[in-house]
Amino acid sequence: MARPILMRAVFTALIVVLALPGAALAAKPIAAFHDHFTDSFSDEVCGIPVEVKLVVTDNFFLYADDSFKDTSSVMQTFTNPENGNAVVLSGAGTVTGTAVIDEQAGTITFVTSFIGLPEKIQTADGPVLLRDAGIITFSDTFDLATDEFLGSKVAIKGPHPEADSDFVLFCEVITAALT
Repeated sequence: MARPILMRAVFTALIVVLALPGAALAAKPIAAFHDHFTDSFSDEVCGIPVEVKLVVTDNFFLYADDSFKDTSSVMQTFTNPENGNAVVLSGAGTVTGTAVIDEQAGTITFVTSFIGLPEKIQTADGPVLLRDAGIITFSDTFDLATDEFLGSKVAIKGPHPEADSDFVLFCEVITAALT
């Protein structure tokens, strides 16, 4: 699963759990979490076996209105053990989110904004292969009674070729660089 889609799914799931009306971010968080970790493991990306080195720093804030703010940086290095080719996937910035319930329409809309550098893919020795930057906001609407997904709207400010490609460029770029 491409990283932006995975991040979007994780944050949407978090908001679904919270599922209460939200407004603008409150001034003081009711909960705050900080984490920094590194890890190494074997995995598969876009069908290619890889060795992964991961470095994550994350600061997550939850507000009384059930909105959230998550400031993080993530760097993953994928190395193909067969040929030694490697790519670095990195991202840094702020993700904010809230839920808006429209009782008359019977819907809940999760609004999630990524601000900064959601995704940069480059070879291990530096050339940038793909870069999404700026602001991208997803508004995902669900039926309150059935939880059925009703649709999504995307608002983009800045270059987001990955989003513009409907998130297919990720595997195209990764596959070309690792094989």
